[in-house]
Amino acid sequence: MPRSAKKKKAEDFKKVKLKLGKKKAPPSNATDTSFTAKSIVLAGQSISADKSAQLTNSRNHTLRELLTQLRHYSAPIRRDAVSGLGDFITLHPEALQADLGPIVEASGVRKQLRRLYGEMLPMIPSNELAPFMPLAVVFTCSAMTHILDDIRADAVQFLDLLADTVPESVAQLAPRVLPSFFSLLDTSTTTSDGKRTEANARTALLTQSSRLAIMRSCYKFLSVITRPLAPSTDPLWFMSSASASPIAPAQQLFYPDCPAPFAAMNLFDEAAVAGGDNSGDVAIRDQSAAALDRLFPFLQATWTESATIFAAGHISTESLELCVRVMQILQVLWRAAYATAIPPNDRLAGFLRQCTVFFPLGRDFEGDAAAETALLTLNIQLCELTALVSQGSDDADLSRTLRRVVRFVLHTLGLRTTRSGRSQQAPKRSLPHEQFVELLPVIWRLAQCCGRQDASQLLQAVMLYANSCPLSSPAKTLCIRFLARIIELQWSRMPQHNALDLADSQLTELVAEWVLGLPRLLWHLRDRNLNASLAAAETLRLVCQRTRLLDAQAIDTLQAGLATLFCVDVPGKGAVHGPFRLYPPELQRTVLETVACTPGHSARLIQAVKASSAAVAPAYAQITNEICGK
Repeated sequence: MPRSAKKKKAEDFKKVKLKLGKKKAPPSNATDTSFTAKSIVLAGQSISADKSAQLTNSRNHTLRELLTQLRHYSAPIRRDAVSGLGDFITLHPEALQADLGPIVEASGVRKQLRRLYGEMLPMIPSNELAPFMPLAVVFTCSAMTHILDDIRADAVQFLDLLADTVPESVAQLAPRVLPSFFSLLDTSTTTSDGKRTEANARTALLTQSSRLAIMRSCYKFLSVITRPLAPSTDPLWFMSSASASPIAPAQQLFYPDCPAPFAAMNLFDEAAVAGGDNSGDVAIRDQSAAALDRLFPFLQATWTESATIFAAGHISTESLELCVRVMQILQVLWRAAYATAIPPNDRLAGFLRQCTVFFPLGRDFEGDAAAETALLTLNIQLCELTALVSQGSDDADLSRTLRRVVRFVLHTLGLRTTRSGRSQQAPKRSLPHEQFVELLPVIWRLAQCCGRQDASQLLQAVMLYANSCPLSSPAKTLCIRFLARIIELQWSRMPQHNALDLADSQLTELVAEWVLGLPRLLWHLRDRNLNASLAAAETLRLVCQRTRLLDAQAIDTLQAGLATLFCVDVPGKGAVHGPFRLYPPELQRTVLETVACTPGHSARLIQAVKASSAAVAPAYAQITNEICGK
């Protein structure tokens, strides 16, 4: 049998063996005398400090302390620091000039920071903010591509704030910002060979509300970067810009009244230099074309998904707003990328065929006024796209679409055409002023690409709308100026488009009849709408001075109407003075020049001018004497 293991005897006191080179262990009953010390920092304990010589907020915090707390690890302290910084700026706005750098470069909680910058940035001149914009845009673009949705949403709102406050500086950083929008809205994928394939809008992980917010911000940013190419503040920009129309601008057709009279002779190619695009405009056009190429798949997919409301007959507010945003982004891009016409093989031509299936959009919709205005805006934008695509195209489908668009515009202006081709007045429909301003360039472009009969009907519709506008409406002034510009172009020295030719006797009679009605309009306007009165007087001066629109009989009728503006004898009342005495000096001069340009002044007209001579400004007394033969 094997031997059993011996049990070891437990020892009460074990003897520790000492080894050579080892430190002797301390005894078991030794006392440890080492210690450590820690400091406790309490926030808000500097109230008792004397800061009378420094600028502080209502909680006695200096700017340096607030900027330090902005970098604290605790989110509540950072939030309170941003609120305290807003309080500091409200109490001491002069500190923005001296300490702008540390304030702009500070970081903080997103919502409080956006609220703070929303109050602070409008108070600072844009030239002082410009050096800090590259840094702010870098952080904003980084947040726009963040993995969290709320951070991306706050970044988009912060970019809107920068675009509203410093648009010029933000526009210069477009090559950095646009890729961030592409990443947010891009629905296409890249294959292994580098080709891009289109996808459906639902593949983008975006809710409808987040898509709307991003599209609003994208439209605002695209409007900022294309502002140098955008139309001027003049509502008739499309008639005065050589790039918007093949017809030469009207102000370049006559010698100028200002100094440098030899500039009109174009001795040194001034017109070529002034009319050509500079390098900056070319860069913006290329940038807009690239943005249109990248955003078009998403915009087309969003339209396809949302435009089903027009077939169903039930207009959803969110879907309608999505369609509005899609068309707004496309419009600002096609206006910047294509100045005069869109190539027929462009993808926008295919998009137009897709949109015109339900044209006019919401034709039977009646309900919310805001929805009706949005539908009218969408239809006007589709009309503009049709006119641009139809320039120089002989496609049969486009021709049919063009006729549908012309009928819609005529009906919108209150002119309805029958199947026999006759025109009749439709029930009066008042247009909002913004929509009428957008409709005028559409009418101009349609008149250039449609037939002569359609162009004549469009011109007749504008005259009808001008007569039906309220006297105080700004649309009255626009209609008069629009028609006057067309008349000026017809009797200019430059060749005209055949569709806008007033050689048609019937159309000439309509225009002459409208011109002869301007003195009556001036009488009714009196001094209630001086802009419309000035536009009407300038139109009469233009017709009498530069055109042969009126014959001898029409001139006599015009002089009889002009006499009523000065003074007229009413049986039983005697002499009744017209609105001429109420006009400001500039308008008086225009009316007197109109009378002076009419050939063969009648005795009645001369007598009326003499009766109102006391109301004439002294500077224009010479014109009055020439009319009266003194």
